[in-house]
Amino acid sequence: MADEAAQRTRRREVIDVDYDAIVIGAGMGGLAAGGILVAEGAKTLVLEQAPFVGGCASSFENSGFRFDTGACVIQIPWVHDMFFERLGFDRRDYITFIENDPTYEFLDILGGSRFTTPASLEGTAATIACWSPEDAAAFLSLVKKKGERMDGFSKVLLTTPQGRWRDLALCFAKYPRSLANIGLVMKPYGKMLKDSFHHPLTRKLLNTYSVIGGLPPSLQTSMMLWLCYAEHQGTYYPQGGMGAVPAAYARALMQVGGEVLVNARVAKVLLEKGKARGVVLRDGTVIRSKAVVANNCSLSLYLDMIGEESLPRAVVKGMKSYEFSPAVAACHLGLDYQPKLNAQHMMGLVDPELTDSFMRDIYARNIPVPQGVGLVSSPSWADPSLAPEGGGCVTFMSVAPRHPSTGASWQDMKWDYLERGIDMVDQVFIPGIKDHIVFKTIATPEDFEKRLLMPNGAIYAYSFSMLSHMTFRPSNKSRCVKNLYLCGASTHPGGSVPGSVTSGVMAAELALKDMDRRRWN
Repeated sequence: MADEAAQRTRRREVIDVDYDAIVIGAGMGGLAAGGILVAEGAKTLVLEQAPFVGGCASSFENSGFRFDTGACVIQIPWVHDMFFERLGFDRRDYITFIENDPTYEFLDILGGSRFTTPASLEGTAATIACWSPEDAAAFLSLVKKKGERMDGFSKVLLTTPQGRWRDLALCFAKYPRSLANIGLVMKPYGKMLKDSFHHPLTRKLLNTYSVIGGLPPSLQTSMMLWLCYAEHQGTYYPQGGMGAVPAAYARALMQVGGEVLVNARVAKVLLEKGKARGVVLRDGTVIRSKAVVANNCSLSLYLDMIGEESLPRAVVKGMKSYEFSPAVAACHLGLDYQPKLNAQHMMGLVDPELTDSFMRDIYARNIPVPQGVGLVSSPSWADPSLAPEGGGCVTFMSVAPRHPSTGASWQDMKWDYLERGIDMVDQVFIPGIKDHIVFKTIATPEDFEKRLLMPNGAIYAYSFSMLSHMTFRPSNKSRCVKNLYLCGASTHPGGSVPGSVTSGVMAAELALKDMDRRRWN
């Protein structure tokens, strides 16, 4: 009761304060936006509906184990270094990154072979050479040469806001070498694998990057080849679990003068003459500001927090046209031992054609397939402090439909789904694990939707199809509501943790630019 009284008192205090900016959502994008705004002198309040920060990049504890809610790896680490540098800090004073090397252990589910891939491209090529020297040479030629070009373009894309075609043209103008990759990027990922590699195992290995992107290889763009290149430039795990990352962002934000308020769910964006002028919380509290940065899903932002009646019909139609990214079921196991693994992350290998069929069942037919475990991760392999002494923690994930067509709800079927997933992990990934489970739980797509307010439980918000990338994704600066800026998974560049962070930086920079230009009129 005392905590509730303190919360009510805190809200009565903020209502009388005029903020330069209010940020909706303390996910990675919202925290990044808040930090940049405060560092540049804007009085900023970050509001989070949950009792914790980080969203899908958070962690939780149960029975002495610490698990990652969703995201479980650090890629493109320069993004995090950049954020802390912008605030005048050194990232290493806030977060310790543990290198993942090997990056993965792969299991050929039908073929039975197991192998690891080293952190270096050359090391992975040497692994491929064990079954196909020809594919190894093609891998280095394609991934290294094309990857370097795509990496340069991706850095430009990650830091250039998108809203109109001229914004995309600006990216190509900044990095003209990227034009040499247009043919590759436009080619479906599955066709690229078939044209470039001959051995089935090579295709299975590289097929995993299509799955990570949430689309079957026949629909995925070959831009995902860049993810392979980026991962081999370094993948890491944060000491203390993924939740240590947003916690560090929030701490840095507050050290430069920003405010973060949890358990504060925004119901409406306050509009005055077509301009965002603050927010209304679910309990009726009104907090005024001169601008709003929204880190929540843009679909909820526009249709629920602003309302169709306040928007042009074209915007409403456009928002409803987006296809959602995949949802997942995340299963968490606490163990009385630490499994003897060869890498923190394990992935199953299947050929591209089987992946197409499997994902059609999930996307088109809404059939839950618990045997389709795609990723198994043991964070305690990298950081033993995440489990009780002598114990270990394992999380496994599978793509899953938000609304199963089986006639049963997720609430009715979740525990059976978990047990069947455990059976597969025991049979294929970590034999004998069933005998060591002392704690288990599951988060279904329905749970992600309710707890983290992710429409459809979609982990990347919108699909990464060609028509949902870059300029096609909702803009970092609203074109229909003034003083409203967007960041997070549902806007450009979207999806992953690095994309969410850079979207927050871009949204903040756009707001600051308008601050200088209009002085928040």
